[in-house]
Amino acid sequence: MKIGYLGVGAIASHMIEGFCGLDDRHEFFLSPRNEVKSAMLANKYANVNVCGSNQGVVDESEIVFISMNAASCPEALNELRFTGGEMVINLVATIPPEDIRAAIGPVRSFYHVVPLPFISRRVGPIAAYPESAELRKLLEPMGTVVFAGNMEEIRIMQAITALMSSFYEMLHHLTVFAETEGLGREAAISFTSTFFGALCQRAESFRGGDLHTLALEMTPGGLNEYCLKTLTESRVIKAWADILPSVMMKIKPE
Repeated sequence: MKIGYLGVGAIASHMIEGFCGLDDRHEFFLSPRNEVKSAMLANKYANVNVCGSNQGVVDESEIVFISMNAASCPEALNELRFTGGEMVINLVATIPPEDIRAAIGPVRSFYHVVPLPFISRRVGPIAAYPESAELRKLLEPMGTVVFAGNMEEIRIMQAITALMSSFYEMLHHLTVFAETEGLGREAAISFTSTFFGALCQRAESFRGGDLHTLALEMTPGGLNEYCLKTLTESRVIKAWADILPSVMMKIKPE
């Protein structure tokens, strides 16, 4: 397939790295706006091309990803001419998808997708709406596609992604503790990251169940019970969920 990217920021770059690391089944056409990232990808992969303009991207592509800066996106899209036969995938999180669709006019199909940085390694969740066979076929090799039933469900998943930096900061503090106690940095990072990775794998396999059940798998009076009780009483655990309503307010359409 011929795939175009209007805007080549961090997330678009991660996606292209993921696609190209899989194989060369697709040919990519990138907008020239971010010259450094576009040139880097074109130099690295033979199936990546940099177009002279945004219109050039649209003209060459069967599938168009919109990943522009939100501030310039509406005006830039209004200047483009789509043929109506394209599959368009919106990645812009802070503009209502209906506004994007109105700006581009009629197209064959239109989707909203929320990829994350680790899509470059083809792992992790990819939130998408609406569900379709063509979108699943395109994205399934890139991670775990989770289709939403409506845009509100997309925003719920998007809100949870706002905890990425906080999670990494928590891991940082745990590894600092381990280093302070005498464990080497490499061992501290390896053990901590794989430990939490294994916990997440266990939770992912527990689909349909109550994850609280996993929290109760502990020895009475043991260390896990001590930590759970202490962190629960100090509201540290619930604080992660308590902040999300305010995050939702930031990403709701006006």
